[in-house]
Amino acid sequence: MESGSNSKEKTQRDRKLGDEWLDWDGSVGSTAPVRKGMFVGVAAVAVTFLICTSHLAVWLVEPRLISISPLLYTIVKWGAWVFTVVVLMWLLLFALASLAGSSFMSGVLIFPHPVNWLLSIALRIGGIMGISKDKLVNSFLRIHNILLPGQRVVAPEELLVLLPRCLTREANSFLRSLRDRYGFAMATADGGQEARKKIREVCPRAIVAIACERDLLSGFVEVNPRIPVVGLPNLRPEGPCKNTDVNRAELESLIRKLLAVR
Repeated sequence: MESGSNSKEKTQRDRKLGDEWLDWDGSVGSTAPVRKGMFVGVAAVAVTFLICTSHLAVWLVEPRLISISPLLYTIVKWGAWVFTVVVLMWLLLFALASLAGSSFMSGVLIFPHPVNWLLSIALRIGGIMGISKDKLVNSFLRIHNILLPGQRVVAPEELLVLLPRCLTREANSFLRSLRDRYGFAMATADGGQEARKKIREVCPRAIVAIACERDLLSGFVEVNPRIPVVGLPNLRPEGPCKNTDVNRAELESLIRKLLAVR
């Protein structure tokens, strides 16, 4: 126990200001992928809650609606059922595509605003269930990264790859070699303001962002409704914000899919 504590203290002393999260507990280790089914399960709970809430609301206002107009009540009641069927079918297709690891029907499944809405609700429900937000976002991105590249194909100059400042030299060198090979735009963004500035300069039609889950979440929610974003969580063998890495095979595969390179 004492040697583990000393190792943790040494790791924290070795870090510079800004090289860690405010709530970081000092633990280190590479980020292991989270099961895709985690997000699907939480999303199913969230959708069930919303459906039950909508039908409860209709039941509570039923007398008032009937007193105003029986036709109005009929429209609202059937609207609730249409909402139920559409949301359940969309979630079912979303789950089947993600769990099968297939991009079939991705054009039907990936609508930015509904996806952001589902993610927001799932994060709230996940918080109530005690599920880590980072793990839930990681699970969501694994699904989204399967579906999106099957829907969007762009030219190299229309693709922007955003990097965090904390990548290792080896990772940066690998990314520069990918940029030279495929011809996409690439930039290091130290925060949201720099990322927004680079996006305005390049005007991409698709973005690949490498960062920790919490940074990817904020950028995804803000940018994804306008520009499709593929988020790739970084690997953190020394903890957050220092000497991070990326799954290089997965990154190159995503880039090739977006550029339709065989």
